[in-house]
Amino acid sequence: MASKTSKNTDRADELERVITHLDTLYERGDECVHPDTRIPVSDGEYDALRRELAGLRPDSNLFQSATASELESSARKIVHDPPLTSIDKASHEDIEVQQEQLFKWMTDSMEGLGVERDARGSLKVKGKRYKEQPVTYPDDMFYEAWKLDGVAVALYYVDGKLDKAGLRPRDGINGEAVTDQVKYVAGVPEKLEKKVTCSIRGELICKNSDFEAVQETLRKSGEKLRANPRNHTAGGIRQFKNPEKTKLMRLSFVAYVIEGLADPPYRTEIERAKWCQDELGVPYVETKPFRFEDLQKYEDAVPTLDYEVDGVIVGVNIIEDHDQLGRRGDPLTGNPKGKIAWKFREEEATPTITEIEWQTGRTGKIVAVANFEPVRLAGTNVSRATLHNAGFMQRNQIGEGSVISVRKAGKIIPKVTGVVSGKRKPKFPKKCPSCGAATELVEGGSEAMLELVCTGENCGAQNVSSLCHYLSNFGVLGLGESRVTQLVEGGAVAEFADFYKLDVESAMATGLTHRQSSLAVAAVQMIPAPDKMDGEALGKAIEVAVASRKEIPLWKLFASFGIGAAGKSAGKALAAHFGSFDAIRKASVDDLEAVEDIGNITAEAIHAYLSENSDAIDRLLEYVEPQVIQTGGSLDGEAFCFSGGFPEGKKHWEALVESNGGKCSSSVSKKTNYLVAGSGSGSKSEKAKKLGIPIIDTAELEKMLG
Repeated sequence: MASKTSKNTDRADELERVITHLDTLYERGDECVHPDTRIPVSDGEYDALRRELAGLRPDSNLFQSATASELESSARKIVHDPPLTSIDKASHEDIEVQQEQLFKWMTDSMEGLGVERDARGSLKVKGKRYKEQPVTYPDDMFYEAWKLDGVAVALYYVDGKLDKAGLRPRDGINGEAVTDQVKYVAGVPEKLEKKVTCSIRGELICKNSDFEAVQETLRKSGEKLRANPRNHTAGGIRQFKNPEKTKLMRLSFVAYVIEGLADPPYRTEIERAKWCQDELGVPYVETKPFRFEDLQKYEDAVPTLDYEVDGVIVGVNIIEDHDQLGRRGDPLTGNPKGKIAWKFREEEATPTITEIEWQTGRTGKIVAVANFEPVRLAGTNVSRATLHNAGFMQRNQIGEGSVISVRKAGKIIPKVTGVVSGKRKPKFPKKCPSCGAATELVEGGSEAMLELVCTGENCGAQNVSSLCHYLSNFGVLGLGESRVTQLVEGGAVAEFADFYKLDVESAMATGLTHRQSSLAVAAVQMIPAPDKMDGEALGKAIEVAVASRKEIPLWKLFASFGIGAAGKSAGKALAAHFGSFDAIRKASVDDLEAVEDIGNITAEAIHAYLSENSDAIDRLLEYVEPQVIQTGGSLDGEAFCFSGGFPEGKKHWEALVESNGGKCSSSVSKKTNYLVAGSGSGSKSEKAKKLGIPIIDTAELEKMLG
């Protein structure tokens, strides 16, 4: 029986694989769906996956940057100074608990600033969700503003001219530069109306009306529709190869703070908002004195808005007071104590299941989707939602005819949370809905959840999902599931190697037009911006690309296979340990299990996959050449941790360390040999000092590299 440590390692590998896949989809602006089940994953579910991973593997490389994605782009990095941080939230299913969170923050703020609790201004709480609270505060103490649901960005101006712009990363410091892209965003002036030097921070959004126009254009051209405005915005601003294409994305910018201004002519947040809009000509989120009864008005107004919101920002109005309160945790990157986000409650409906539809994913897991009469949630009609897995259905006794509770998490993803009435024993299909092979119930997941799986060896649904997983992890863009399905059903593609045998004629034989076929081949060959080329130029580019083998890091090729729980982390560990793909293929289960962080279940899965697919892998290697990671060098065996911001980006230095035999982790521990400190390095430096770990800068690291 596998040990608890082995199970945890396998689960951590699985989590890294899923999170990496979701981050790649998010950066491309695609719908965030689970790589196995193809079911949408909500923001809350994504956060839960990251929290679980943090508990199992806190030093995972996925926590070192804004997103976990290894999606490569030509974007340079930008260091945010001061860091772009997030804010605390008042959020809970129980409205009374949520109100207590908000009022605790208010009283803590007043006490922190020495404001008397019996000051003028009484809270008169009215509304269907709110109860009167005995809390008083000065009339001008707090402000309120919409919490826009978009992508955070910082614009930097020098003498009134746009100098640079960068997105907010998860660490708040090392962001992606989008200077060339924001010039095509509505509301971003290249020149302010005053010659001032400052940074303006705000939200990139796609208004609902603009989003519908984008969807209509995609619909007419037969392209895949975007999942929602926020995902569209995240992908739309990342037009690194063709910045001018950003204009087609119909994005807008709304500011929420201006910083770094010498001798600012304002004292409060409300005055700052008015000055920025009136004097600089920059659109600014409406900011006004906070009144608790307004929260109900804000929530009622959500369906009437032309943009996505998920709550209300409440903050300390006097800027000096806000700054005096400081931050939680790290003094540079911690959340500011001077503001909080009041999150709206997820809307809920209780429809009756009319039909249960079964879908097979890449690993053979079969997921149920409930269909029901359309219900109105968060401004849209919802008629289907995932039932998660067999264990969820069995515990909740869900079947056709059950009345279920459905919420729209983050106003985007419909989610079944339980059964209201009509509990009944679920009926699981005995045959796979895709290939007709027998199904079976197996235990899976960290909590031994029941999963319904297909036992077929040649399941078409699994094959399409597996092929899409390969393309996504390899870094191929522009070839989605519908196109891959058409190529598979048309007999042009059955395994990974077939992608590289694909030519325009064979693609056309599946029913694609000449242009669609050319773009499909160009996507596989990873030709930059093929949609910008005419037929002749594209044909020549394909001819050149086909003649060369595709190089890819060994660990990345390994991760693209989609072997159970063996993802990026396992690929890096194997590549570093064995030094070549050939050595990995020859390794026994015991050899594989001897690798650090590779558990017994993962080792057996790797060995079985490589053995059973040996011929297919040989065919793939005719077109793809794995690049071996160097296992020795001037830093051989040394462990490094990077903290703070670096002009070249953290990954630049990590790659240098790893290519010279060193190891990198996201946290400081007794195993760390050196902490490399950049701008804004805070708590990690303090911990390194306590542990006696040498703290160096990049100049000293370069000397070590030789």
